[in-house]
Amino acid sequence: MKNKDIFTHPLIAILLAITSGGIDAYTFIEQGGVFAGLQTGNSILFGISLANHDFAQSLKYIFSIIFFALGIVIIKVMQRKLDSINTRKVIIMFYEIVVIMIVGLLVKDTSSVLIVGLLSLVSAAQLQEFKLLKGNPFNPLMMTGNISKIANNAYLALADHDKKAKSLLIDTIMVITSFILGTFIMGIVDHYLNAYSVLVLIIPLSLVIIFNFINRK
Repeated sequence: MKNKDIFTHPLIAILLAITSGGIDAYTFIEQGGVFAGLQTGNSILFGISLANHDFAQSLKYIFSIIFFALGIVIIKVMQRKLDSINTRKVIIMFYEIVVIMIVGLLVKDTSSVLIVGLLSLVSAAQLQEFKLLKGNPFNPLMMTGNISKIANNAYLALADHDKKAKSLLIDTIMVITSFILGTFIMGIVDHYLNAYSVLVLIIPLSLVIIFNFINRK
């Protein structure tokens, strides 16, 4: 698995997509039907809640959007301050783990608005920092764009026998499958751990750090 940039390896993409899917499944199931990362969904639900005069629920959506934007800014600052790409990515992994641990400590005694907000910081970090898979654009969070990529690359692979399109098609299917797997795992684990099921998300993030350590030796 020796790779100059382990963070563009398919295994890392799988683990990140599992984490992203798990986060959104968790906040939707346990925190009042709000997404931590899928801000298109939150925007739609925000508009619907306003139309239904459900202002308390609409605040949950808007806070998630605000925290997500804040999370992007936090990562942008890290990107400007930390020159070593590998070191920065590892620090961001630890940052995500610490935030999830804080959520696990607070989840029973804290408003769902803050819980979703904190997890939105994690989702924002995933989106802003981890953008490449084998040197190609990668998105562990937004599946609409990935589905579009599947359709586009499937056409090119079949119509033009484009080898690069075939490779991108396989990679994108892998990402979407991993995202769905993350939601599935969270749905199962939630039956047993309920609000504390968020802590399971530490596992794939920790594996990313471990694989990076092994790769660097």
